[in-house]
Amino acid sequence: MRRVAALLLLLQNHAAALAPPVVKAADVAASGLASMARMPVAAGKSTTVVEGLAAYPAFKTPPVLYEFEACPYCRFVREAVTALDLVVDVKPCGRGSRHRAEARKVGGKEQFPLLVDGDTVLYESADIVDYLAEKRGTTLTPPKGGVLASAAATAFRPGRGDAVSAGALAKPPRKLLELYSYEGNQFCRLVREVLCELDLPYRLYSAGKDSPRRDVLAKLAGSSQCPYLVDPNTGEALAESADIVAYLCRTYGDFDEEEE
Repeated sequence: MRRVAALLLLLQNHAAALAPPVVKAADVAASGLASMARMPVAAGKSTTVVEGLAAYPAFKTPPVLYEFEACPYCRFVREAVTALDLVVDVKPCGRGSRHRAEARKVGGKEQFPLLVDGDTVLYESADIVDYLAEKRGTTLTPPKGGVLASAAATAFRPGRGDAVSAGALAKPPRKLLELYSYEGNQFCRLVREVLCELDLPYRLYSAGKDSPRRDVLAKLAGSSQCPYLVDPNTGEALAESADIVAYLCRTYGDFDEEEE
């Protein structure tokens, strides 16, 4: 009987893993609480671009950031990306990610965050933030509260953006997805979680408050609202987080059926 019960539990867990994530009111509320937990203590600000940045471009090509949504140390770097108004190529590295082997090959170990900019390879979040800030001609005040304060945001979204879903496809799309987003936005977080869970690399165009990129986004999308996803593989472009999540699961996931 115990073996049968264990088998049934395994099958139930497998079925749950193959259910596509669906954005519900509770998800938006929990994500909003995660944002509120970080805003008072984030390095720079998690929603707004800092003043006095050096003119673009900061990089010849976007640096590559290996990270995953649930990691408290990775959050420090994402907050800096928003504050510094950067464009980075994100390779999500949740548990079970195909990108972990690539990160290990590049840097020698599976430790995140990992930033690669040409010949520059950096692991520690504080070193990465300092490097990015120097590139933009400024400095950022270290976040208050340390990793425990960052982990508080993760606690509001337990199990999300931490590991690759059983429904993720084996191969990434040919072209990078493009996401206009900023760290402190609760709707953007819902999209980033799913990008991590589906193991989908993407180019992140930071578009925090006071970012000049918002004008670009307004011309592109008719609004400066984030998140905004562009998929050059299919020609699709979507603005609402629920629509983006549903699209990603439908296009790049292998799930049984939609939840009701």
